[in-house]
Amino acid sequence: MSDAGNGRARAASSPTERQPHNSRSLGDHGRQIQHDAEALAAAVRDATDGVQRCLTAQVEQRPFTTLGVAAGVGYVLGGGLSSRLTTVLLGVATRVATALVARELGSRIVQSGSASAQKSA
Repeated sequence: MSDAGNGRARAASSPTERQPHNSRSLGDHGRQIQHDAEALAAAVRDATDGVQRCLTAQVEQRPFTTLGVAAGVGYVLGGGLSSRLTTVLLGVATRVATALVARELGSRIVQSGSASAQKSA
């Protein structure tokens, strides 16, 4: 019975002996977590600053394009992608874009043709 009593005494004393080691380990982990969280917060701040600078430059250089993109993103996020209106709008936008591209290509062909005619003369 004395062995059982000694085993209980050892079992009771062993958790208290490990406790200081565990508390130091928890403190180290807490400091590491705090350090990692501060590094993550700094990285997020840097990323948001970069995005903010980019968006500000886009708004200043191309205000209507930025407004159109923002409206489109809002429309899609609002669930408008699956509606009949979206199908109609995409059809119209495709036709307009095709017309603009054709007009731009036509003007470039005319410009290059007139430039080569002037060089020949």
